[in-house]
Amino acid sequence: MDATDIGGIIIGSALVIIGVFLLLRRYFLKSSCTSQVPGTIINMHSTEGIKDDSWGTSSYFIKYKYFVDGVEHEKKRMLSKRQYRAIGRHDYFTVFYDPSKPKRHYVSEIKFRIALTLSLIAIGAILLWAFLII
Repeated sequence: MDATDIGGIIIGSALVIIGVFLLLRRYFLKSSCTSQVPGTIINMHSTEGIKDDSWGTSSYFIKYKYFVDGVEHEKKRMLSKRQYRAIGRHDYFTVFYDPSKPKRHYVSEIKFRIALTLSLIAIGAILLWAFLII
């Protein structure tokens, strides 16, 4: 095994671990976040139209808040372009939270990117197979 093989194994393992972690996190969020409250958009912005010489890509962000037992919780998240457009049509949305830990939450209108997660796992598995078998 040379350095290239070890690097491929490390990258492949990291992709598989990250992908599995994201799937498990989403599963446990859905099972533990049983209460719901309305969320309010504070701010939405994008870097679309801003010239950036590094990659030339746009980023989309949302800042929102929700109240649980009179306590305000605020969160800023990065979105895909499709999510940004879809959630921008709403003033309010549903926040599901864990009653034992209200900071643990998810927004039903912000869809989980299952295709991206499964792609990470698949690419990682291919790298592991390529560097361990061959």
